[in-house]
Formats: sequence, C-alpha cells, structure tokens
Amino acid sequence: MRVRLKGVYSHKKVLSDHTVKRYYTLRGVGAIKPLAGDEDEPFRPGTQAFMRAYNAMINAPSKARIAGTMQALLNGYQQSPEWKRLAPRTQSDYVKAIGKIETAFGHHPIEVLEDPKIRPRFLKWRDTMAEASPRQADAVFGVLRIVLEWGRDRGLVSHNHALRPKKVYRADRSEQLWLPPHIQALRAVAPPDILLAFELALGTGQRKGDLLKLGWSSYNGSRISFRQGKRKRLVDMPVTQALKATLDAAPRAATTILARNGKPWGSVNFDHRWREAVLAAGLNGLHFHDLRGTACTALAEAGCTPSEIAAMLGWTVSTVNRMLDAYQAMTASLSNSAVAKLEAKASQNIPQKH
Repeated sequence: MRVRLKGVYSHKKVLSDHTVKRYYTLRGVGAIKPLAGDEDEPFRPGTQAFMRAYNAMINAPSKARIAGTMQALLNGYQQSPEWKRLAPRTQSDYVKAIGKIETAFGHHPIEVLEDPKIRPRFLKWRDTMAEASPRQADAVFGVLRIVLEWGRDRGLVSHNHALRPKKVYRADRSEQLWLPPHIQALRAVAPPDILLAFELALGTGQRKGDLLKLGWSSYNGSRISFRQGKRKRLVDMPVTQALKATLDAAPRAATTILARNGKPWGSVNFDHRWREAVLAAGLNGLHFHDLRGTACTALAEAGCTPSEIAAMLGWTVSTVNRMLDAYQAMTASLSNSAVAKLEAKASQNIPQKH
C-alpha cells in the first residue's frame, strides 16, 4: 500500500554497483534515517521502521520544548514503575488531576519550580479550584505533591514546594457511626443482596471497591484472604460466626460474593440500590464507607489493640488510630468502661476504716 506523508520527499541515487537506492527527506528538518536497531529493517513510507523514524523527527520539537519543565516531570511520572503499580481507578483519577496541572503549570521551567515563591502560586491555584469543589482541589493538589516528590526523589528537582499543605476540605464524619439502632433498622428493610453487602462490610471493615470484587475463591469457609486494590496489602482474616453463617447461606450466583441478577455487581447500580435501602430504613446521612469506622470501633470496644485491629482489617496502625480518634468518642460503651475503670481505681485508694 502506498503511503503519502506530509512533508516527506524522496529521491533515487544510483550507487557504484549500479543498484538504485531511495532516500527520504522531511521538509525543513533533514534526511530521514533508520533509528538505532532498525538499520536492517525494511525502510520506506508505511513500514514500521520508517514510521518510527518519521514520528521521532515530528515529535522532536515538542520534546525539546518540554525538556526541563513541569510537563517533563508529569510525563516521566506517568511512565514510571510507581505509576504502573497504581490501581486502574487511581490512575484514572490521577490522569484527570494531571490534566489540570498541565494546564496551569506544564510550561513552567524546573528553575521556577525550585523557587520558594512558587508555593504561594500553587496555593492560590488550589484555592481558586476550591471555590467550586474544596474536596477536588485537595485531591488535585495531592497529585501535584506526589509528582514533585517523585521528581525530587530522582534528583530532577531539589525541592518540593507542594509538601504538607493544610487542606481546604474538612469532612467531619465523627458523628456518622452505625450504632446498634441503625444496624437493626437497615437489617429490617434491606433486600437480601444489599443485606449481604452490609454484613460483609460490617464484618470485614473493607472498602466498597474491594468488596464488590471479592470472589468466592477468597473465602474458604473460615477465613477471607485477598489483596486490597488501593494499597495492595494482603488481608487474611478469620470471619466471625455471624458472618460465616451469612456467607454460607448466601447463593453462589456469580464468581463474586456480591452479585446482582447472577452477575458481578457494578458500582453505580450498587450505589443506587444501597441508597434505596438506606432511605427506606430512615438513615439518610449514613454512608457505606462509615461501616469501616464502625467495624474498627467495634473491635476496639471488644478490647482489641490497634495492632490487632490493623492485622485484622489490613490497615496500618496509624490508620487505625486516626479512625479511632474520629469515632471512639461517639460510643457510650467505651466511655462507660473508662468511668468504670476510673471508679475502680479510686475505690482502691480510699483508706480503709478500722
């Protein structure tokens, strides 16, 4: 097939052995020659070797323009092993944030990024985004911090002026805990498929995304073992007798534990059905995600240490402590226990009368 490329010209030359060789030129640039390793490949418009050489020459000016800029850092991060280790959903979210960073700072030279005066500009840009969505502004700024830290770790920049910003979005869900009356209310109205998801979340403390992908192969009748999607941590936990009874009684209609009409449950459809059940139970304001804090708090109330909770839920100890800081104050049982211990200690110190 004959391929016509814009700006490509060819001419023939008769060599000393009387063979004819064809040469190619890109207008305004120069001769098109095979790249290293392609010397022995067929070389004419349309062949892979030719197209590689042609595209390299076409893209050379743009590569020269982005060398030594924020755009080069963004491109390098997206080609790095760190990027490849991210979950597909995380990559998708990061790509959206990177697009905003490219628009605002992609053309900035590295020297400008090194200047401490860039930090106020970073924060002003974030604050402008926060006028529409504080949460999204923090998320985008977080990706900027990650990219600059990746570059600093590799010596591409000396300073990361996006470190440790104070967040503009504060979500206080410390009062959004699934207390016993809430749990009873949802159990009373939830259809079987939603109830299974609820009990699984309450019994494991895992994210919705991981639970929707959790396969029956991860459950051996007494333990659940899988690798988390976001942090890639391996979770290996025994199930409670209550959760075991629920799982053993559940129909195995799909490869995943949570299913809808015999197929793995999609996130959007699940959210819709979950919302219906929550409203039917009169629990508007409580989220599926709040079950993570509820599970963590239940383990703490049972006397588990942060290390034991972390091992059970596949979290870090610092995550457990942050979760308990947010939720423990809402539980009456822990405050009752604290006062009981205080009074027991006080009674030991009362002088005995003889």
